[in-house]
Amino acid sequence: MGAVADAIAALKEVLRMQGDLERLSHNVDDLSKLVTDLDRRMVRIETMVEIAGRRSGGPAKLPRP
Repeated sequence: MGAVADAIAALKEVLRMQGDLERLSHNVDDLSKLVTDLDRRMVRIETMVEIAGRRSGGPAKLPRP
């Protein structure tokens, strides 16, 4: 009976690990979407800065102290 109990315990552990992996996969997908969104926002900000720099006649310079 001990071997059967050990086999059942091992199967329960495998099922628990499978659930953990599914949850981890879902979290990775969410993080991937977040990173993609942040990348797109950063590109927009960079574009806005470049356009503003061109309109002002060159790169912005800090005033001398």
